[in-house]
Amino acid sequence: MTSPIAPTAPAAQAEPVLDLRAIPPYQRHQLIFASVQDLTPGDGFSLVNDHDPRPLHHQLLSLFGASFSWEYLQQGPEVWQVRISRPEGAAAASLRVSIDRNGDVTVVAGDARLGPDGSGGSVCEVTDVPPGTPEGDVLALLQGVIPPAGVVGIAYERLLARRNGSCCGGMCG
Repeated sequence: MTSPIAPTAPAAQAEPVLDLRAIPPYQRHQLIFASVQDLTPGDGFSLVNDHDPRPLHHQLLSLFGASFSWEYLQQGPEVWQVRISRPEGAAAASLRVSIDRNGDVTVVAGDARLGPDGSGGSVCEVTDVPPGTPEGDVLALLQGVIPPAGVVGIAYERLLARRNGSCCGGMCG
């Protein structure tokens, strides 16, 4: 199966194009979220759709905060094209948290020791947090999460997957 993201310009200035018109609607948002998550600072892609993707823009803002930019290149009436990019200097961050045995979460110092904390809880590192994401949003995603024994790193995208319907964000296997 080939990727729906394809370069549209010569290699020197190639930027991928994600043409949603050829992708079943139930697969689109998952693909877009993964594409935005995978962007490195300075990179981008164009999204092509048969309708205005404005609601998607609001969803991306809620998931990724200010870690991406959105620029309309074409606005209908038949085709909408948007350039989505990650600005230079927008590197992902990590956040160290303490998760108690009831699933309550608090932020701890960045040098706190990872692993069991001696009271039935654990200190974990949430990785790949998009820049500009408020700590409160990360904590809200973590509420009720009790990582399996030995897990000390949780990728932000797994927390999003959990919120979007996966029971554990893929932590159970």
